Amino acid sequence: MTAEALILLFFLYAASALFLFFTRLRAGLRLLALAVPAVVAAMVAVFLAGALPALSREGLSLFTSSLWSSSDERYGLLGALWGTFITTAVALPLAAAMAVSFAVFVNDIAPAGLRRGLSAFMDLTAAVPTVVYGLWGAAFLTKFIPPSLLAASLLLAAIITPYAAAVIREGYASVPREIAEAVYSLGATKFEAALVKLRYIRNYVLGGVFLALGRAVGETVAVSMVVGGNPSSGVTLNLLSSGVTVSSLIALQMPYADATAYMKPALMAAALLLAAAGLAINAAAVYLLFKK
Repeated sequence: MTAEALILLFFLYAASALFLFFTRLRAGLRLLALAVPAVVAAMVAVFLAGALPALSREGLSLFTSSLWSSSDERYGLLGALWGTFITTAVALPLAAAMAVSFAVFVNDIAPAGLRRGLSAFMDLTAAVPTVVYGLWGAAFLTKFIPPSLLAASLLLAAIITPYAAAVIREGYASVPREIAEAVYSLGATKFEAALVKLRYIRNYVLGGVFLALGRAVGETVAVSMVVGGNPSSGVTLNLLSSGVTVSSLIALQMPYADATAYMKPALMAAALLLAAAGLAINAAAVYLLFKK
């Protein structure tokens, strides 16, 4: 099934759902509720169909090779996969540490007025378009660190911290007062009490971290502006080297994809991996947040 056919099918589905919504509310609501999984399924189908030429031509070397050459029509995603892994592995612990520290400071240390202001400010930073972060990184951060995996990691940590902080802060604030009073009655310090409360909300902490992870894996615009953009970077532990992530590879190479026969299918395979990873990570985050 072609992409055009899928788009037409979804349009007809949406039109019928809206018609039923205004004529028979219950049936319309059921169809509209199924629209989200239908969109996801359509996206996966389009990516899979588009990736088949590259998968059949390259085989496993599509994921085990770091060579990216449009002139030779050889494409490997290993460099992008490694770039995604290493930037996330550096950014996530930094973001988790800042988010946990923020939650403890806001709830246990900051005065009430400052607490409200800091919470509102952190929530607002999550709404800032990532291109703004990218411009800041390109104009300021790269004066001290060259465009590289390290620059992308630090910028990514700044972007995802508000998402983790919002979840962890709310979880920390929901700890019953009786638990804190019991801990303090045993002579615990504020630091020890904070550790006990963090253990109590460990599902919130893990859920917030996983939400930040999903955000980090899919971040495109800001990372593309500071990562260096070398699609053949390969596997390297040198964080100061130029690299690329899966999402930035798609953004940087897609404008040139139509000039070749197999670049677009390779990018479709990258998009399929990205979609699968995002769905799995966000599903894990939701499970942890609602786990009793």
